[in-house]
Amino acid sequence: MNQIEERIKEFKKWYHQQLTYHQKAIEHFSNIIENIDKVDQVLFRLKTAEECIKKFNRKYLPYLDSDSSFQIQDYISDLIGVRAVCYYSDDLVSIKRSLKKHFRVMETTDKTSLLEKTENQFGYKGLHLQLRLKKKRGAETNITDFSSLEFELQIRTVIQDAWSILDHKIKYKKSIPHNLKRRINRLSALFEIADEEFLSIKKEILQEEKIISDRLRKKGSIDTSLPLDVFRFLYIAKKHFADYKFNEYKVDNFVQEILIQNSDFTEHDLELAITKNILFSNKIEKAQNQILNPYTKIRYCLYRFNHKVFANILSSYQKEVISDYI
Repeated sequence: MNQIEERIKEFKKWYHQQLTYHQKAIEHFSNIIENIDKVDQVLFRLKTAEECIKKFNRKYLPYLDSDSSFQIQDYISDLIGVRAVCYYSDDLVSIKRSLKKHFRVMETTDKTSLLEKTENQFGYKGLHLQLRLKKKRGAETNITDFSSLEFELQIRTVIQDAWSILDHKIKYKKSIPHNLKRRINRLSALFEIADEEFLSIKKEILQEEKIISDRLRKKGSIDTSLPLDVFRFLYIAKKHFADYKFNEYKVDNFVQEILIQNSDFTEHDLELAITKNILFSNKIEKAQNQILNPYTKIRYCLYRFNHKVFANILSSYQKEVISDYI
């Protein structure tokens, strides 16, 4: 048996001896990372012994002296791989900052910066970190120590992750004809634009939400011309129901329901409907001896404001309830 075969045999033995330890380490690292703010999903993998040997033979063995003493495991820095997926590209830096509370960053590779320096390369973006767990002072001695383990963490947005998965399915992408390579580059650019647009839309939504807060604080004037949208609805709704936490999905559906009845319904119309009929809704609430949520109260207000236009805004039961008070 030559030296290489001996080292491979030793590595396989070491790999199987350490398997349970590494599996527990993956679980421990993943539990920490999935509780970091902005992280939506955590995925992980443990390289097989065969994958490690194949990488070592390809990447390191050709550069080692034939008589040098080595252990294969010393050259495998990505035995444990963890992937953290977030929604927006500006979350990457925030996640990296939070990671430093728990891990030491041994090395950083910014795939985004590397790709942006090239003109004709394609691939997935993201942030790759080599991490080690920080030792905590006063930690219980019976807790397994994983601080000597170095592992690779990839942080990607959902779009970067999607492109990475698809990118790996494209065969022969480095030496394909120019027309195919150009199409892949175009596709990669579309993913990049989507990532940037999602971030831009998020920022604009946050800006609109800030405008609502400013309008409420300054008691701004009410618009009489433009059709209702979620932001105009929230401005009026929060004036009348300041302590209620409006769920964005419910608001979106509720606004669409209003616009189906009247596509020209405005912020001003909603203000009139609520102002003129909120006491009526409160009267029903008191008579029914139950707390009504703002959506139900607004439904009663809209129906009483114009029962012909909003004939379908109430359920059959709600129409029976309201008939006793009209």
